[in-house]
Amino acid sequence: MTQPPPPSDDLNAVYAVIMAGGAGTRFWPASRRKHPKQLLPLSGTGKSLLQETIERIAPLVPVERVLIVTGEHLVDPIAAELPELSTENVLAEPSGRNTAPCVAWAAATVQRRDENARLMVLPADHHIGKPDAYRDVLRLALSACDDGSLVTEGLTP
Repeated sequence: MTQPPPPSDDLNAVYAVIMAGGAGTRFWPASRRKHPKQLLPLSGTGKSLLQETIERIAPLVPVERVLIVTGEHLVDPIAAELPELSTENVLAEPSGRNTAPCVAWAAATVQRRDENARLMVLPADHHIGKPDAYRDVLRLALSACDDGSLVTEGLTP
């Protein structure tokens, strides 16, 4: 694996958008409409998957530059789960419209705040067993975006 670049001051322009919508049906009966998978402590740490996502990226993106896109019905449960997150950083969709509209809305919101921002879009409901290695991958992806490129990362399907 290529060595990731060292953290740079450019991380000051990085925002994270965490997609945390969902109907709460995938892990039924444990998950429900107002308590879907991303709000469940599924990895054995006692923290929800959403809390783990924010904790995992904290060395790269402080909470004030994290936006959560979710459904209106999850605003209060997410606020309870993440009291450190400003309510201005929770974007509540009136109805779920899948990934593209979610990302477009979040990107427009971030651009209004900081026209030089770089954006990482992450799911709220994944378990990452090697957070240090994951952050290295994110740093590498962010460095590849310096020229305006779009980078996707993930497992080969």
